Amino acid sequence: MEHAKTTPKDFFLWAGAMVALYWSVISFILLFFNYINYALPNPLSYLSDPYSSGIPYEMSSIIVLLPVFLVLMWLIRRDIAHDKTRKQIWVRRWALIFTLFVAGLSIIIDIVTLLTSFFRGEELTEAFLLKVLLVLFVGAVAFMHFLADLWGYWSIFPKRSRAVAIGVGVLAFISVVGGFFIVGTPWQARLYRFDEQRVN
Repeated sequence: MEHAKTTPKDFFLWAGAMVALYWSVISFILLFFNYINYALPNPLSYLSDPYSSGIPYEMSSIIVLLPVFLVLMWLIRRDIAHDKTRKQIWVRRWALIFTLFVAGLSIIIDIVTLLTSFFRGEELTEAFLLKVLLVLFVGAVAFMHFLADLWGYWSIFPKRSRAVAIGVGVLAFISVVGGFFIVGTPWQARLYRFDEQRVN
């Protein structure tokens, strides 16, 4: 059986999709880490303006890169629907298997970190447990999604694939907009900085 050939279009579509995916997922995790730190602060740490941290960059990354990922995956699946040999190209297999490897590794590291803290007798604070559960949730969802993609599940059920894409978009929207209720809006942060300057 002749192997399907990878075109430059295939390579850059998959490369762009994977970069957008990893960047947006890391931004999502770090954004929620910042939310957790703000909602459940360490008494020994100084609570400063949240918008002077990484929150604006993480919000911007999600707003820009997640739609880029969804559009690129839509283009990839459209090409596969028109030409079934696109499922056999090496760049697709490598991208899916590497993503499964990264997701599985993140789950293992997450569980090892939790057990290490437990066996050391360290205090398992609410903030620590929430961060562990967040990484576990994101890693498990990514692993199951791309395992299903590798097995061809989304090609068999395209409507479910679209539903997942919509769900991811809604979750991203909630994660960004919900942050305004947790740390306040950028305008409130700006007023806070003006007040701080006047006090100084």
